[in-house]
Amino acid sequence: MLKTLIKFKNGKPFISIDGELQYPLAYTSYFEECGEYSDFIKSGYKMFFINVSFTDLPINNVTGFTPFLTGVFEGKEPQYTEFDNTVNRILSRCPDALIFPRINIAMPRKWIENNTFECVKTPTGMRESLCSEKFLHDGAELLKTLVLHIRSSDYKDRIAGYQLCGGTTQEWMHHDLFGSFSDMGLKKFRTWMLENYGIENAAIPSRELFTKGIVNETTRRYAEFSNKVVAAAINHFAKVLKEFINNEQIVGAFYGYSAFVGNTLFGLHGLHHIIDSPYIDFFSSPCAYDNTRQLGVDWGDMIPVDSLKLHGKLAFIECDIRTHLTRRMQDSRPGQYPDDAYALRDANGNKTVWCGPETLDLSLSALRKAFTHQLTKSSAVWWFDMWGGWYHDDKIMDEIKLMKAIADCSVNKNSADYPDSQVVLFVDEKAYANIPYSNSLDRTVSDTRVAMGNTGIPFDIFMIEDFSDVINRYKAAIFTSPIPSDSGNKAIKMCKEMNLPYITITEEKTSFSTDELRQFLMQYGIHCYNADGNVVYCGKGFVGIHAVNDGEITISLPKKYKLKPLLGEISPECETDKLLLNMKKYDTAVFELIKGQMY
Repeated sequence: MLKTLIKFKNGKPFISIDGELQYPLAYTSYFEECGEYSDFIKSGYKMFFINVSFTDLPINNVTGFTPFLTGVFEGKEPQYTEFDNTVNRILSRCPDALIFPRINIAMPRKWIENNTFECVKTPTGMRESLCSEKFLHDGAELLKTLVLHIRSSDYKDRIAGYQLCGGTTQEWMHHDLFGSFSDMGLKKFRTWMLENYGIENAAIPSRELFTKGIVNETTRRYAEFSNKVVAAAINHFAKVLKEFINNEQIVGAFYGYSAFVGNTLFGLHGLHHIIDSPYIDFFSSPCAYDNTRQLGVDWGDMIPVDSLKLHGKLAFIECDIRTHLTRRMQDSRPGQYPDDAYALRDANGNKTVWCGPETLDLSLSALRKAFTHQLTKSSAVWWFDMWGGWYHDDKIMDEIKLMKAIADCSVNKNSADYPDSQVVLFVDEKAYANIPYSNSLDRTVSDTRVAMGNTGIPFDIFMIEDFSDVINRYKAAIFTSPIPSDSGNKAIKMCKEMNLPYITITEEKTSFSTDELRQFLMQYGIHCYNADGNVVYCGKGFVGIHAVNDGEITISLPKKYKLKPLLGEISPECETDKLLLNMKKYDTAVFELIKGQMY
């Protein structure tokens, strides 16, 4: 069996595979039969996430979408053929591939029929409640059954780790997107209130309390409960798996989208409960879908990636970047899905988030932008070719091959020699419970993050719980919650006492523009790389620029470096603290910073 773990070098997390550090770059597709595995193998990729599910029931309980052709436990006997065949096809082309089963812990139909009290109602039918003890027990048994098969297979020695998925869209959101609101869930809530707060026969919230936007102690406690039980479920399955595989490989999960999702009943705001779990090695999310992924803005992180590193975890970011080759999923699997599902254009003809850029050049720029963001944050990447064929172009694959070479070379680069962020943005998970259900105030965190993305000032993002451990690294702080938690209020008070510049969202001032944020930060001496609204990434010895308009762009560095062009800009190496570029609108250029003796 391979032995894998997360190991840090030069302040950056990598995957150690039998003692050898590797920068984690991977590929996956929902539609394996349409995936471009051969293209990625030819480009030097060896890491592959392979989907497998207990059931073929929908992963999206609103649209009814499922990518799975077979549910392993839907028949009288387990059905492993689909997963096995996919793994073996990859290994036939790349015998030393590193396989990460991406396991959807979702109960099969028969279980749901026999355990309706353990389920919640969704638009597409009953599904297991994430706070059901029976689900935790029975799901763990099925997990061990599947993993036993994997560890007994001919390909067992190529398994490098596991990703555990569950809930709506496999991202550990409650199946009903409403806190698993059911008779069983409410009964569990009362038990939880007794155990955690000593309150017997605690008041039970009605659905109307939330939908009418009422916030009181009961709704806040139920919000806390609904997030904590999801975090506990993830930790439960991770513990079961880690112990079952003798801690030999890494385990991770989607979770902690507190910088993007504001609805507290989704269940995504319990990262602070499990970020130190010894059973979870990496956390994942897509790069954010703000502004339907239009070019010209940062596609930031949904999770506080710098907190993950602080706590010894790897951020493994799903880059499902659309290209000019992206087509409807119905074209990849004809006859499998309704014609109006996940349309590329809305009723008014506007592009949806499912539509890619119009041209190859813009597609390359989009890929560069996503890659550069993660490179400068030392986050891992898997390219998610959802329906297959999105990257099947020689020029795209040439760039993706070059990206891997750049990432591989960065392993030995000492990021301590290069500029760090001077600004920290804090996310307050608990504060979401203070905001009325489906209120516009739940957008303040993501809106502030998006506005910061075009300031020309790089920033780090942490959970508020990490405030005391990191605040001395920074020259200014940004607080994003209009009604902070106790931890948030304490942090703001400490900033005042430290005389540290800070800016905070309030109920009266619910947003700051990019210009307002930049002006505030620059008046306190924060270094701005570009003040013209372009997206600038800088970190770990690299700098990237995504242009919002045609024309000349000046990038001001904190001091002189030798700059080596890597992607998107054909120019000689130069030594400078002011980089002058002539760029086209929406182009992206990436440079390596090289520190010499004279600098």
